[in-house]
Amino acid sequence: MLKKHKKTLKHVGTFIKKRIVAAVVLAATLAIAINLFYGQVNTFVINYDGETVTVKTLSASVETALCCAGISEDEYKVDSTESVGRKTVVSLLRTFPVYITNGDKTLTVDACENQSVGELLGLAGFTVDEYDMIEPALESRLTDSAYIDYVNIDYVKGSYTQAIPYSVDTVYSAELESGKKATKPGKEGLEQVNFTQKIVNGEIKETKVSGKVTLLAAENAVNTVGTRSLAVVTTNGNSATISELSPSSPIELDSAGNPVNYKQHITVQATAYTYTGHNCSTGVAPKPGYIAVNPRVIPYGTKMYIKSSDGRYIYGYAIAADTGGFIYTHPTNVDLFFPTVVSMNNFGRRNVEIYILG
Repeated sequence: MLKKHKKTLKHVGTFIKKRIVAAVVLAATLAIAINLFYGQVNTFVINYDGETVTVKTLSASVETALCCAGISEDEYKVDSTESVGRKTVVSLLRTFPVYITNGDKTLTVDACENQSVGELLGLAGFTVDEYDMIEPALESRLTDSAYIDYVNIDYVKGSYTQAIPYSVDTVYSAELESGKKATKPGKEGLEQVNFTQKIVNGEIKETKVSGKVTLLAAENAVNTVGTRSLAVVTTNGNSATISELSPSSPIELDSAGNPVNYKQHITVQATAYTYTGHNCSTGVAPKPGYIAVNPRVIPYGTKMYIKSSDGRYIYGYAIAADTGGFIYTHPTNVDLFFPTVVSMNNFGRRNVEIYILG
């Protein structure tokens, strides 16, 4: 019986010994596992809004740590991180939406506390200059959601060319007869017009001309009005005329010595004659100025002004008062009375211009 108990005790001791060995092995395994586990854990110390939260996680991601801490990335953004081994200190800044209005558009940007208006406009892609209008001011710092009214103003310089109109000048000249006019055409010029445009939010609001540069001067048209008095034949005292007759009113002549006012102009052949001892066919005594005509062509009493076609003789004021034998052979010719045989012979026969006055 004693042997049987000893054998039983021996089996119990062996069992206990095995269990102790198993426990020791399990403990050692657990210790190893725990050491391995804690060796892989990352510690995040998160600072925000004056508070500190510590998160331990196997993940090395800041985003995961924030999620474990129940912190929304929509409300906070990472300002800085500092890691030493497996410990990371994370500093957060609270974020809030800011609305930027530009014309008819509104943009939304996430702002951090104490960010300036200028920084937010830069984040939204706007380039600010001294001409822009901004409310609140650029240096203002925001602590909560806000609206920024941004008016982009640009001044753009440019230029274009345009015609310079010419004027019409009137001048008076003694080189031209009274009543006569001469016109010199004008020419347009060309100028460069410099301007500055005010552009508000991409739309032209104002254009101001800043200066003009003449590229080609205009040439004015010129109207010249004559002032030279016309020659006037009054009496036979005019040494340029052969006739001794005087018209009842002055005869105005142009620069070529031709009457300005007349009813008819004809060119005929004239023959000089002098005293024959007889009166004219109309009964008047012959003298320079009374001429012989074909009364069927030029009626008696017709008043006229006569000059030679070659310009050498100005017979002057004349009256049809006589007739001659030429009417049968040369019915359109005339005879001009000269005071002397010498003057008659000098003239001879030549073409004359007759201006019928009335």
